[in-house]
Amino acid sequence: MRERTDDSSGNGASIHDPLLTTPVARLMALAMGTDIRVFEMPAQRCIGLAGLVGLGTGTNGEPQCMIGLSDDLDDDLRADVLAYGLAVLVGTPEILDESPDGILGISRERLPQAGNGPGNLAWHMLQTCGRESPSTTFRLMIIQSDE
Repeated sequence: MRERTDDSSGNGASIHDPLLTTPVARLMALAMGTDIRVFEMPAQRCIGLAGLVGLGTGTNGEPQCMIGLSDDLDDDLRADVLAYGLAVLVGTPEILDESPDGILGISRERLPQAGNGPGNLAWHMLQTCGRESPSTTFRLMIIQSDE
């Protein structure tokens, strides 16, 4: 019989759930548990980006934190970018104010590992989820509108 530790949100997600066998699955559970929507984006629409992080509108019309991930990322890069997006949203959400629409792009290229800030927080989250990453620090970019 499997033991499960429920979280306070009542959805039963826990990063220590034995059914969550990969760092990506554990980070997805963390995102769900904190009401952050994670979605895939077609790679051809996000050239040069690994993902997006920002504030959008949920199905109920209320503001919701969101992370978009390019659909061509391998599992390691997907975990690292997802952790970085989570760290931005929970650790430094004020950085989203730099963008007029509250959405920032996450570069595909890793920067040197940060000793503080969202890159450092992401590194610690990944360690907790069982992944050792060379760097979880990425450049955030303002997305230019096509309008």
